[in-house]
Amino acid sequence: MSTDETVREPRLRRSVLAVPGNRPDMAEKAAAGDADEIFLDLEDAVPPDLKAEARDLVIRALMGTDCGDKTVAVRVNDVRSPWCHDDVSALLHGAGDRIDTLVVPKVEHPGELHFLAYLLDQLEAATEHGARIGVEAQVESGAGATRLEAISEVTDRLEALIFGPGDYAADLGIPAIDVGLGAEGTPGDPFHAVRTRIAQFARAVGAEAVDGPLADFTDDEGYRESARHALGVGFDGKWCIHPRQVPLANEVFTPSHRQVSRAAAMLAAYEEALAAGQGAATFEGAMIDEASRKMARRLIARGRAAGVRAE
Repeated sequence: MSTDETVREPRLRRSVLAVPGNRPDMAEKAAAGDADEIFLDLEDAVPPDLKAEARDLVIRALMGTDCGDKTVAVRVNDVRSPWCHDDVSALLHGAGDRIDTLVVPKVEHPGELHFLAYLLDQLEAATEHGARIGVEAQVESGAGATRLEAISEVTDRLEALIFGPGDYAADLGIPAIDVGLGAEGTPGDPFHAVRTRIAQFARAVGAEAVDGPLADFTDDEGYRESARHALGVGFDGKWCIHPRQVPLANEVFTPSHRQVSRAAAMLAAYEEALAAGQGAATFEGAMIDEASRKMARRLIARGRAAGVRAE
């Protein structure tokens, strides 16, 4: 083997299910479902005059719900809002040991994550709840997209970069009104470039790349198509705004047994060539080399995390 780097076992985020913060009754159902991650939403799902009430409801839901081995997150309000500080403080004091990550929306500048990282440092020291809380940064504007490199490098708490297609489309003036879709009648994928950048900078810091939602939860094929676009540029999963979208996300972002088995066979062929002193080999009529090994190892790691192993 020509390099000794290891492949990090990815934290599964194939499906990330949103739960409105003012609907704690939905948390238990979400926890019993098949989503890899659930997040209780204090931002867009909650109107301004109900923010404080929803914050208390989320804390009660977190303390009263067994989420098993799912990743549990809360989307707080954005750092520039009048609610973010109180969101983070209340959550850590009230349910800090039940939260894996905080989702931070509308991130446009690295200073916003610096603020959050320092705040978490102080609150974790004060509450002494133990586990270190991660951060998921949601990029939803041209300003955020242009500063992705600086945003991604702020803190080692960063576990995921998330694309927010609705606000991004509005910010860029894309003539669309359906969240997650481009303008009707226009060619191509309008989100291809920004998704590619998000995947690149997520990988550079060892984070996951997660796609935003498709608002029409009755459009199964549209959801699959959007998820495939994201998978095609290296994303790890996609948000779900309804439980019926969860199995669709899991389907698209889970490697098949055939893919994992083929990757394992390719890896074995390449390692056999290396043992024989060769830097490349032939597999199924095509040349394979170090790049092939890296791709195979990553696919195998993704399959292992999802419970899919070579046959």
